Amino acid sequence: MRYTTFLATLLLSIPCVVAQYTPPDGSGLEGIIVERYYQADANDAADEDGSLELMEGAITYRIFVDMLPGYELLTVGGYVDHPLTFSTTTTFFNNDDRGEDFGRNINDTYLDNNTVALDSWITIGAASDAHWGVLKTEDTDGSIIGGSNNDGGSNAVQGGLLVNTGGGTGIPLIEADGLLEGMPPQVVSVGELPTILTSGTSSYTSDDFAYAVLGGLAGPTPENKVLIGQFTTDGTFEFCLNIWLRIPAEVVCDDPNCHTNLEYYAQLLPADTAGKAISGDNKFTHPTLCFSSASGVPDCEGVLNGPALPGTACDDGNADTSNDVYSEGCACIGEDCNGVLGGDALPGNPCDDGDPLTENDVWLTGCECDGTVGITERTGLAALVNVFPNPTKDHVQVVVATTGQGPVNIALQDVLGQVLESKVAGHASNGWTCSFDLSGQAAGVYLVRIEVDGVAHTERITKY
Repeated sequence: MRYTTFLATLLLSIPCVVAQYTPPDGSGLEGIIVERYYQADANDAADEDGSLELMEGAITYRIFVDMLPGYELLTVGGYVDHPLTFSTTTTFFNNDDRGEDFGRNINDTYLDNNTVALDSWITIGAASDAHWGVLKTEDTDGSIIGGSNNDGGSNAVQGGLLVNTGGGTGIPLIEADGLLEGMPPQVVSVGELPTILTSGTSSYTSDDFAYAVLGGLAGPTPENKVLIGQFTTDGTFEFCLNIWLRIPAEVVCDDPNCHTNLEYYAQLLPADTAGKAISGDNKFTHPTLCFSSASGVPDCEGVLNGPALPGTACDDGNADTSNDVYSEGCACIGEDCNGVLGGDALPGNPCDDGDPLTENDVWLTGCECDGTVGITERTGLAALVNVFPNPTKDHVQVVVATTGQGPVNIALQDVLGQVLESKVAGHASNGWTCSFDLSGQAAGVYLVRIEVDGVAHTERITKY
């Protein structure tokens, strides 16, 4: 018995009791999201370990099923009169080295090898045997596959492969790779596996192939998006999908006839619903089930026809900026302390607090401009003091080029004047020297106070 016939018979065999029956709501599917994941550059295409099939400029697409919270993806497949199709005007890239037909079968230890991470495959949730696939914008743990994490392929490219930042693919793979650690379930399938995943063919159509996770699967993040495939090609990429979703138990009506699943078809035929009553009213279609890259325009996050357009809100990752938006060049930028978009009036940079009695005014966290009250100093002492590097990430070196016999007292203070650490400088060939380790301190402004023979001078430093 055919797979689809068995499922249809199972649904039709339910007795017709309609006293409390309520038709299901088809809004459980929010849509199909196509992400432009990466565009291959010349170094990627020159790699011979993976295959010579990868062409410069080839785009890797990822397909996600986006559902309302609580819904689960059951099946992706082709059915009678509802074929499943994937095609390109050229060919699909298949990595011959470590590639697989199903994303769940990719060994995660090989993801940093040559172009394995660009292989074409189908999946339900998994992007390797130890990773969920997510949109790069929802990836919170960085990257393990691009640049310095990549082995450089057959040409041992210095700096690694998968470093291209162009092509309208949003976040670079060296920053986020769309992988979240986890153990997604195995995928089961019936029918003939798509030939495009094993050979250089350009199209696949089937009305009796389906793949699924038994019992259904929700996405790994609260946004509830499930990855169903990754395809790499330098041609026009097209598909038409049919998917089944499981309805959350809490929204299934009380009548025993009530559906527990929703069926979505790329082309909904009159025969699917006309005169079918209960057996046909859980069948729907959605405009995103068919797709062509020829008509898709990537937004600033690499999502085709997505909402992240120039002028829309974003997050530049800097807590010291506000009202972040995408620029015309798709850079996410925010307003500085003066309200200037992309301006440099940010913590650590100079400003003027309007007080003539202070010096070395800088912006502090929270956009407060603050200076240090001037300190009486011996003439020429400031010229003898060198504090570097400034700004610094961790260590700062203090050198006092004086021939005095000392002692030279040096203290590290916060902006309130509280002493965090103090030292008596040791003598070096060019004067007195010591260092402070700020790696355990929060980012911000600090003071280094140097006192020689009872006269003091203060230097301001910034830790980033």
